[in-house]
Amino acid sequence: MTVTPLRDQRWRRIRHALLACAFVVGFDIDIDTAHAQALGSDAAAKAKLVATLARFVQWPPASFETDTSPLRLCVFTASATVERAFQSQNNTLVGTRSVRTVINPQAVAKNCHILFVDENGGFRVDRMLRSLSAEPAFTVGTQDGFVSDGGMVEIVLVDNALRFDVNLVALREAGLSVNPGVLKLARQVRQ
Repeated sequence: MTVTPLRDQRWRRIRHALLACAFVVGFDIDIDTAHAQALGSDAAAKAKLVATLARFVQWPPASFETDTSPLRLCVFTASATVERAFQSQNNTLVGTRSVRTVINPQAVAKNCHILFVDENGGFRVDRMLRSLSAEPAFTVGTQDGFVSDGGMVEIVLVDNALRFDVNLVALREAGLSVNPGVLKLARQVRQ
């Protein structure tokens, strides 16, 4: 019997969790019979990927009011499908914290631990990211160039599979860190 070191087991779990999310939309879908279902599964895959990535983010302890404070996931979207997909993440656990989903909140800066910006919302991403410049908010978006605009993770569709790019500079400036195993699964990492 071979004993696998704990680090290898942890890496394997990270890889399996992220690959499962990345391949959720990678299956062939009959567009003629399931167009609406595909849109829903795409949104669900993005919501699941955001929640999975959040499991590997380290926030500074001062980011939370108490040890039991929920993790606030703020979603900016104009799509009811995306809203429903992210609301399904409500009360799931990320580490020991339950997720509380807030759709299109008015105040962003100190109220969001995770910020998801959907490409169909028409939001001014650059302005939103500037307002968060020193806040420990994990920012994820689907808009083309999101990481170039200062976002931390950009979700992209490549060959019918969700992939992601990471901006390490933005993570570090916000005082956040991410498990190195996640970076190995990224399509591109900006140092």
